[in-house]
Amino acid sequence: MKRIAIIGGGASGLMAACFAAGGDTSVAVFEKQKKIGRKILVSGNGRCNISNQYINSGKYHGGNPLVVNNIFARFGLEETVDFFGSIGLPVVEEKGGKLFPASLQSSTVVRLLEYELARKGVEILLHRKVERISKSGRRFRLVTVGREEHEFDSVICAAGSCAYPPAGGSRDGYGLVRHMQHTVHEPFPSIVPVNIPLKILHRLQGIRWECAASAVQGGTVLASSDGEILFTAYGISGPACLDISRAVNEKILQNAAPAIVIDLFPSYSEKDLMNLLDSLWSDGSKTAALSLIGIMKNPMPDVLLGIAGINPGKPVRDLTREEKRKIVRIAKAVTLEPGKPRGFHEAVVAAGGVDVDEIDPATMESRLVSDFYITGELLDIDGDSGGYNLQFAWSTGAIAGMAQHRKSKIRSS
Repeated sequence: MKRIAIIGGGASGLMAACFAAGGDTSVAVFEKQKKIGRKILVSGNGRCNISNQYINSGKYHGGNPLVVNNIFARFGLEETVDFFGSIGLPVVEEKGGKLFPASLQSSTVVRLLEYELARKGVEILLHRKVERISKSGRRFRLVTVGREEHEFDSVICAAGSCAYPPAGGSRDGYGLVRHMQHTVHEPFPSIVPVNIPLKILHRLQGIRWECAASAVQGGTVLASSDGEILFTAYGISGPACLDISRAVNEKILQNAAPAIVIDLFPSYSEKDLMNLLDSLWSDGSKTAALSLIGIMKNPMPDVLLGIAGINPGKPVRDLTREEKRKIVRIAKAVTLEPGKPRGFHEAVVAAGGVDVDEIDPATMESRLVSDFYITGELLDIDGDSGGYNLQFAWSTGAIAGMAQHRKSKIRSS
């Protein structure tokens, strides 16, 4: 009987176990936490954004983008939805193509995966942190905390990234794959709130606003997103911010100076916005701030005018034409300088990871070590928010599991 070890009981590890099990195989999942699927449970605000109807390689970053296409050609959205349907978990679509379990509870995803693993005889070893992997001949030796040793014919490393330690994120996986001679590109936080040192902006704490946000470097747009911004005590968060945070952090870590540009009125051109404001400025006795409260949440007018260098209490009749143009320009392009990146403790995903050119995307097997597979967020591929990262985890895990299952059938025949 072939013995397969899976390191990590997250999305890709559990998927790998589901597809590797069966026939003449024995599958064991090593999970360092007290339960499996911790990140699944917190994903999608507890609802588990399983995937996205609009999956495509343009939503992914990091290593060779051709790898993403190859992976999804083998196990993509359709196969993922079919799999979950087969274990009793239909999905529903929401805004932006986001797919969720029909129950809208992430706990049901984990429970049904647990049932499927039990049905297939997969062994789940909890509180088993793997500290070291070595290979001698065709056999792998895993050493866990407490100096327990286990031998296997193959290993799938699905140990995850260092993002979000409260759900188990750590650097453990990077150390394991480095020991197996793999290249690891230094991780950095992605899909994470952004620090903005501009103190006047902090007055907007708690306000949510639909806008268009862009990360810009030297006049070049690095990333952009339409959606909600949440202003915070330290800067900004919300979907539109999270989507561009990767590009911002990458440039900062390269010692560049990116900017974040926020269009507060994306549905208006500058000309149309000027026409709207001219109509609001028809009453010259109003203050500049009072003239804007009909189209902005309080205290946004004060903050916008402060950024423009205009006294919020200035009467509209005293505003010069240039000051009015400046208000419009800033409303259409609030330009902010981001501060030091926030840490992995808030990051949904970590960018960076194992160089994907060292992996065969047809099987997820290492090109350096035979019978050693690497999946999920441990790889140098990360996606936008909206279900893209979980889809990559499901796909890579399934491919590795299927490759193991095929090998087992060949060896036993």
